[in-house]
Amino acid sequence: MGVPLQKPLPLSLLAEWVGGKVVGDGQTLITGVSEVEQAREGDLVFAWTKTFAEQAFASAASAVVTSPTFQRAEKPCLLVDNPRLAMALLLERLFPAPTFPAFISPKASIADGVRLGEGVFVGDFAVIGEGSVIGDGTVIFPHAYIGRNVVIGAYCRIHPFAVLHDGVFVGNRVIIHAGAVIGREGFGFVWDGERHRRIPQIGTVVLEDEVEVGAHACIDRATLGETRIGQGTKIDNLVQIAHNCHLGAHCLLAGQVGLAGGVQVGNGVLMGGQVGVADHRRIGDEARLAAKTGLVGDAPPKSQWGGYPARPHSQWLRIEAALSELPDALRLLRQLAQRVEALEGRDEGRGARDEGGAS
Repeated sequence: MGVPLQKPLPLSLLAEWVGGKVVGDGQTLITGVSEVEQAREGDLVFAWTKTFAEQAFASAASAVVTSPTFQRAEKPCLLVDNPRLAMALLLERLFPAPTFPAFISPKASIADGVRLGEGVFVGDFAVIGEGSVIGDGTVIFPHAYIGRNVVIGAYCRIHPFAVLHDGVFVGNRVIIHAGAVIGREGFGFVWDGERHRRIPQIGTVVLEDEVEVGAHACIDRATLGETRIGQGTKIDNLVQIAHNCHLGAHCLLAGQVGLAGGVQVGNGVLMGGQVGVADHRRIGDEARLAAKTGLVGDAPPKSQWGGYPARPHSQWLRIEAALSELPDALRLLRQLAQRVEALEGRDEGRGARDEGGAS
């Protein structure tokens, strides 16, 4: 089932919002937006691949947002160069994020010396430690924990049960989702002959502007310097970023990515789900790591990797394709071995007869 709009809107108006072109009836009224599979009459759906387009035009939806490549005459179309971007723009306009009034809950625990900007919202049972600074318009949801001497910029969202340990720095318009932990001690130990002795982790974590950290992700503080996440980087749920890692701007890390200590990541890097990177590796700008890649070496800029241990993506695809043929190859190998054994046995018998005749 789709999500209804507050009021019906003509398709032509939506086209104006995204700079698109309507093909068909621009006065078609849109009453909701939907996934293709649940679309009903009045819904708008989005299609940016051939498969999605076929499903969209076969659905009950009243109109389709798509590119000129996939347009059809069966339904009114809103044509744009990038349907996914149009979807983001339309959903932002049609369903704006909720706003929060300036409010400090009397049930919150705010230490002496905390500085709160204009329009800050602090929910029930949130904790803000001594010396921390919260920027204008930032929302601290109930049960969030902000340690001592933490700096949070303007218009951030710190969701319930998120934890920001002492001394963490957060830029502007940062979103930290529920249960994320920023600035816990890095995993550093040394064997002293009898036990693992902890190496104090006295550095910090810096999240630059417009970073987003998913639910239950963990970003460890540095041993001495800083763990830094670059501007606009988006981190999915359940990601682990170890001490002293540096991530560049506008990276995407999908769920369950794990970076060991000291990994250096360039700008615009993409990592699929469950990627693992060994400590102190370097990943160049715009490199791509497919899901479940285990990177034990460095990755040059714009390179693509897959598999464990990681291989160039095209090579990994060929290996994966060859694996499906392995049972047949083994069967053929056994048959060839049996034929060789039979031929060798025949040659040995002939040799024995020749020796007998010679005697």
